[in-house]
Amino acid sequence: MKLDEQWAESFMIFFIALGFIISLLLKNAFFSYLSVILAGLVCGRIYYIKKYQEPILPFVLIIIGFLFGYIMGSIWVSRILVLFFFSLGFAVSYYLHMKNILVKFKSENFIK
Repeated sequence: MKLDEQWAESFMIFFIALGFIISLLLKNAFFSYLSVILAGLVCGRIYYIKKYQEPILPFVLIIIGFLFGYIMGSIWVSRILVLFFFSLGFAVSYYLHMKNILVKFKSENFIK
């Protein structure tokens, strides 16, 4: 397998498995929803940072892979709420980065 050509697909499969395992291990609904909100926040940040620097499709595949794995393994919680909370965390993080309330580490506004 050529990793330099198929790195996005490999990472997507890894993140499908990671999302599945995390959602299976979290049996408490509160912690499941909290972890999916945090995952949405992190994915929103990654999407914002990578949007104009590199081709975005590989990162979208990885994000969708994690979400798909998490939804597959969410047995003890509502899958619709998981999708809602992930989308909410993603949208809030992207909006905060877009309005420069949260900034990248190497930007000139990092230390305020």
